[in-house]
This record gives sequence, C-alpha cells and structure tokens, in this order.
Amino acid sequence: MSKQASRTAYEPVGRGDQRDGAAGDEKVMLKPVVGMFGSIAFIVGSIIGTGIFLSPTGVLEGVSGSVGWSLVVWVICAAFSVCGAYCYLELASIFRKSGGDFTFMDEIYGPMVGYVRVWIMFFMGCPVWSAVQCIVVATYITTPFFQCNDPPFIAVRLLSICVMLVTIFINCYSTILATRFQIIYTIAKNVGLAVIILSGIVLLCRGETDNFRNAFQSQEPFDVRKISGALYAGMFAYSGWSFLIFIVEEVKNPKRTMPIAMNISMTLVTVLYLLANISYLTAMTPQEIIGSDAVAADYAVRVLGSWSWLIWAFVAISAAGCLNSGVYTRTRLIFAASREGRFPRILSFIHIKHHTPILPLILPIPITLVMLCWANVWFLINFMGFIEVIFQTMCYCIIPYVRWKYPEREIPFKTNILVSLVAIAANIFLMVLTMISVPIDCLIGVCFIAAAVGLYYLDLFITSHPDKYSGVTDKINNLLQRLFLSVQQEGKTY
Repeated sequence: MSKQASRTAYEPVGRGDQRDGAAGDEKVMLKPVVGMFGSIAFIVGSIIGTGIFLSPTGVLEGVSGSVGWSLVVWVICAAFSVCGAYCYLELASIFRKSGGDFTFMDEIYGPMVGYVRVWIMFFMGCPVWSAVQCIVVATYITTPFFQCNDPPFIAVRLLSICVMLVTIFINCYSTILATRFQIIYTIAKNVGLAVIILSGIVLLCRGETDNFRNAFQSQEPFDVRKISGALYAGMFAYSGWSFLIFIVEEVKNPKRTMPIAMNISMTLVTVLYLLANISYLTAMTPQEIIGSDAVAADYAVRVLGSWSWLIWAFVAISAAGCLNSGVYTRTRLIFAASREGRFPRILSFIHIKHHTPILPLILPIPITLVMLCWANVWFLINFMGFIEVIFQTMCYCIIPYVRWKYPEREIPFKTNILVSLVAIAANIFLMVLTMISVPIDCLIGVCFIAAAVGLYYLDLFITSHPDKYSGVTDKINNLLQRLFLSVQQEGKTY
C-alpha cells in the first residue's frame, strides 16, 4: 500500500476527501459476488434452520392432532411467506440499496424510524439471534456425547463462543468465503432432510400409512387459539426469506437473479417441508410428535438406530447455516444505516484488504457474549419476534402507499396489490396473537422501541453541538480505523 493510501486510510471521519484508491488501483468497496446459486443458498440456508426439526410439534398441536389439516397449515404458511417475499422484492426493486427493511423505512418513514430500526438490530437483533443459533449448534453437537441427555451448561456455552468466533472470522475474512460456506451449509442441511425424506419413503413403501387414514379427523375439538399457534409455528419455520434483500448491492444482476432465486427457493423449501412432515408421520403418531421436544431427533432414534447421530449433526449444520447467513446479512443493515448517517459513520467503513464491513461484524461480539452467558436466552425470542413483525408490517404498508403517492414511479418488479394486503393482514394477526399469548414480552419489546426513540433525540442533541463532541468522536473513529484497517467505501454500489 502506498504512503498516500496509508496516510489517508487512517484519517479521522469527517476530514479529508475521497481517495482514488486505497490499495493500488482497486477501490475499497463491496463487490457483487453473490450469483444465482449463492442467492438460492442464502435463501434456502436462511429458511431451513431448526424450524422444520422442531415446528411440526406446534403445528400438529394447533390443529388438535389432525394430520391432513397440519399439512394444509404448512401450505398456508408457505403462501403467507411467499406474499412477504414478493413484497420485499418489489421494495428492493424500488430503492435498490442494501439494508433491507431499514432502507425501506428510512426512505419512507424518515430518519427517526430508520434509527430505531438499526438501533434495535445492533444492540438486540444481531446478538440475540446469533446467541440462539450458536446455542442450538453447540447443543446438537454435544448432546450425542452425553447419551442424548442434556449436556453441561458450561460445555454448551464454551462451544457456542467458538462457533460464534469462527463464523465472524469467516465473514470478516472474505464475502466470497462466507458465500461458499453458505452453499456448503445449504447442501449439507438438504442432505439431512433427504435422509429423513428417503427413510420416510421407504417406510411408506412398506405400508406404514396408518397415520394417514382419516387424515382430517382431529383428536379433540378445534380451538381457535391453538390454530393460531399452529400458524405461528409454521411461519417461524419459514422465516429467513428476507435475508437476500439485505445484500442487494452484492448480488450479481439483482433485477434478474433475485426473483428467480426467490421462486426456486420458496418452491424447494415448501416441497421439502411437506415431504419431511409426511416422513415424520410414517414412524411417529401425531400424539408422539406433539409430545416431542425434538421431532427429528426422536424420529432418527426410531428409524436410523445407531446412525441417528447423523440427524443431530445435520440439525447443527442447519443452525450453523442460519447463523452464517444471519451474520452476513444483518451486518449489511448496520452498514447501510451508517452509510446513510443514521448510525456512527465508522460502521460503514470497509477493510482495505478483505473488502468486508468488519466493524459491524466485530463490535456486537461483547453483547453476544453477554447473551450467551445468560442461563435462558429463549425468552428473548418472543419480544424480538414481536418487534420484527412490527417492522415487517410497516414495510408491507409502503407498497400501497407508494402506488398511491407515486403512480408514475418505475417499479421493475411489481406484485399484485392484493399480495401486500394479504401480507399485512397476516402480520397483524400474528401481532394480535403474540400480544394475547405473551403480553409481558410484547411490553418489553415496546419499551426497547421507546428507549431507541429517546436515544435518537439524544443523538440529535450531540450532533447539534459538534464543537463540544467532534474532537472525542474523531479520536475514537481514528483509533478504530487504525485498529481495523478500514476506510470509507470509495465506489457507489447502488
């Protein structure tokens, strides 16, 4: 690296002009490295996590043990997810920037909403979801070594920390390497599902069809609240379809790639989920599935015998794939928000060699470690899920607003307006359900949003007095730039 590049690379934020290049003639910027197969891997790898291995219990319980209606619920949840995916594809084609829902809300609702969204993601979203996935990976890796009993708490947490650090290192080192790992994870988790599906087909051929007789007959009368729970469990299993929208600037030819990848991925996931549920039912009764804490593991013990450890390994790989895609995509939301001035601008800087947004990847680590040390992080999922649904619904509402406010605006990917209305209605239903089921968790979520609003106005006060605070912030930014070898992005990628 030249002297000129070295001198400007560590210049404090807010001083100096744009550079012609930090490393030779190559500009420091995010690269479009995610092709069609990588896009499919990100979507499928983000969706197929632990949900299909756990959610069948909640779905069957919600429909009172009716096999036929449980499969109908899986199809309905897939349809709702496709509606949401099409809404996000249209929004991405309108705004054409990375950042996902932050970009959409910042453009339409204004800087305060954008700030709240990225604050929640940085301080709660990234650490909570990363901690949960790390714990799942560690639990499924260690459990077979303890005769399928609960492994020691300290062993799970230490392995969780190792999983987190390795994943963050991969994402810091290279976006291409992270994409390749995502492809490997996606192939591996589909192999795991294939083992379950093929073994189920074998059982079907042997005549194990007792659970499919009178398929739409339930064990007890339907309960509306339980049906709602079935839909919620199914929607959880399909979550993750939005992750590709967060990295639109890193997708090759996104106008063509993203719609095709989304259609292929959602079709593939829906078929795999239906076949997996049918396979479970060839070896386990609805009552056994309802009483199971880990359906795939219990199915494997019954069908695969001494080879059941394979399913434990594949579930761990599935969670690792979700962790990798989540780390990759959620940090792009923070990167985009910082680039737009809604968060400290130092978080939008790119490593001069690896061309990755290294600071948004590394800085949440201490918060994630705190979450991992918590004895029970699962309660965090409820209020984080409630917050995510609120933001998601606000994004869906943008589509009818833009159609009404800017009728002449070019929209490369345009969905039927009914699609957005169905997505809005489904999410409102989920929010009401959550408020009824776990009101305290929802209240905690609302308190976090209120705290973010307060911090927004505090940030406005600080930035309105640059003579008092600019010296301190410049020193911090200069230190972080030198420590992490990062500079401001030098080329426009949107």
